Amino acid sequence: MTKETKPDGKPSAKSDARAGAQSGGKPDARAGAKRNAKREALAVGAPEAEAEAKGAKAGAKADAKLGAKPDATAEGQPEGKDTAPDAVQAAATIPRKTWIILGVIVAAMWAFAINTGNTIVLGVVGALTAVLAGVVLWALRTIRKHRSTMSLLQGGMASPDARREALAKLKDSKDVGSPSNVFARAQLLAMDQKPQEALELLATVELRNYPPAMQDDVSLLQAQLYLLIGRTADARKCADLINLDNPQRKEARPMAATIVAEAWARTGKPKEALALLDTLELPKKDAEQIALQARVARVFARFAANQRSQARAELVALADQDLNQLGRFVQPQFRVRPDLQKLARSVLEQHPAARRHIKAQGRRR
Repeated sequence: MTKETKPDGKPSAKSDARAGAQSGGKPDARAGAKRNAKREALAVGAPEAEAEAKGAKAGAKADAKLGAKPDATAEGQPEGKDTAPDAVQAAATIPRKTWIILGVIVAAMWAFAINTGNTIVLGVVGALTAVLAGVVLWALRTIRKHRSTMSLLQGGMASPDARREALAKLKDSKDVGSPSNVFARAQLLAMDQKPQEALELLATVELRNYPPAMQDDVSLLQAQLYLLIGRTADARKCADLINLDNPQRKEARPMAATIVAEAWARTGKPKEALALLDTLELPKKDAEQIALQARVARVFARFAANQRSQARAELVALADQDLNQLGRFVQPQFRVRPDLQKLARSVLEQHPAARRHIKAQGRRR
């Protein structure tokens, strides 16, 4: 809900005279307050809010935060919060199957060497074993660093103060330039609603330098952040790099698919976006958040496919779930098409929850 602000101006003399006549000659301040409350509530996402009085600016800023909420805690978190721990965890574990395979290989090599009794063969096997041991020690050291990074990232999700503390620790780390460190800091910046800073940080490490298990998560975060600031072409490039059919990322597929679908819908592939959304199977975890993001993507896809009535119906359903979600379509930072902005603002103005909010503000005045 927007904050209460003082009226931008006084009611006209003609309006006051009419209101006074209806109330026995006394000026009706309530009517003027109600009109100003309506103007204030309908200013959600209007770019001209910056030119209004100080109180109106405060209300516009509050609305901007509400409009960005779904992505910032997804970025974000979008999605961001969900993908970060999984990505670090995936890169910071060695499957039991891998240990078994290594053990079998080493045992087989030594059995063969001992069976031959050849000194040269024994020396070669010993050297290979030493190299393998070195690789294992390096991997274990990397795992320990990744686990430490993951712990800081998870702790930073608790509050803004915790995020600042986690960011400071990650910046002071000896591995400040490592892929996992960079990705963790980018996640924390995204949670702090700093998408541009997060993108600039991610750009310091090439995608190919991230562990394979993290690359889809990095591309997903970048796509989310680009959508958040309206850079749809860049979001599309990142979305096209994501492998949605990776069996190892089955749990992350629903959220990833909604982001990819939005990127497609906003860059000329609405039919493909709708087809992808039809394949979604909502998991038990975060089902509500994923469903909201899917509906947002469906609005973009319906509108881009010239299915205006269906797009309006999706907007109404989205407003019924969470009125703040309409901020994704009316706030200027998202750079949504003007005709879609107009449609979303129309739904907002006519929604019962918005009307109740207007009346409540009028009564408080």
